[in-house]
Amino acid sequence: LKTTLGNCLFCLVFIVLVQQSIGVADYHHPTQFFWTTDGVILPDKELPLVRNLSLVGKIWGYQRTLTTFVLTFFVNRAFGFWQNVYSDCRRIQNSLDGYFLILSTNVKRNDDGTLPPESVKLLDDVGQYSRLCHALYWASTAQRFQVLQTPMGLQRMESRGMMTKSQLKVLQSLDVSDDQLKLAPLEWMLIRPIQAMDQGIMAGDTATKGMCLKQMGKLRDSYMAIPNKLAGRMPLAYTHFVQILVDTFVLLTPIALYAELGTYSVFAVGIITLFYTGLLNLAKIFLDPLNNDNFCEEDANFMDLGVLIRESNGASTRWTRAGARLPFD
Repeated sequence: LKTTLGNCLFCLVFIVLVQQSIGVADYHHPTQFFWTTDGVILPDKELPLVRNLSLVGKIWGYQRTLTTFVLTFFVNRAFGFWQNVYSDCRRIQNSLDGYFLILSTNVKRNDDGTLPPESVKLLDDVGQYSRLCHALYWASTAQRFQVLQTPMGLQRMESRGMMTKSQLKVLQSLDVSDDQLKLAPLEWMLIRPIQAMDQGIMAGDTATKGMCLKQMGKLRDSYMAIPNKLAGRMPLAYTHFVQILVDTFVLLTPIALYAELGTYSVFAVGIITLFYTGLLNLAKIFLDPLNNDNFCEEDANFMDLGVLIRESNGASTRWTRAGARLPFD
């Protein structure tokens, strides 16, 4: 909006200067720079200055075609990137759902189909590991959650019951960087069921173990996909080219449109600047779905990770509650 208003102001100043230089309005009556008693002032195309400005308008017309094509393609590619990141977020949820489905359907049950305490303990432990892993994952990926992986953030999560004191000590003692802390609970999610297989709490056949390993591999791939895509989302030279192309296009608009529209060019400049710069800003938002570059304002739309985290946390207990009782012996 600031760019649009600024360009409209520049257009007004340009119109005043041009009309003053060619003498189409009375300097002592400022309103005549824009209209007279006979109507809106239109430029006389026979004047040398207006003819020169019409040539600028032709050049601007060629650039308009190029700018429209490049910007449309750029927005389309940016939206495709946003869709890919969103799909990876949903893939993480699907992988978690699949993993807990495997666990809840292969744990030991009582004769009446209910879950014994040791099976409930297993599912609760893995669910708690997954919630901790998910929180640490987004803390390493989204800047607005980075505080969670700091020593103070870890202590706060322990005080809120997201981890035990023993888990906190283990995480603090690991020789890994803060953004790699998520790997520890990810390993716990697999090691705990394997131990349960050895203890007879869960089916320990090769097929079940293989499904668990495969599902955890899919989860790991989904976790790594988002940071990799964010690191190589778009070549910097390409984004700079589009930015310069759009900036020069909208800055030339007041000069290029005067020969055809006269004072009406103010409205045209406002509309063109609003939509072209708006599309460029929209593409930037698509290219920063997690708002790590702080491009979005507080009331702007970007990917709400809080919703994704809550939905994924729900998956950690959904299958346990759904399979707590069976309708058959």
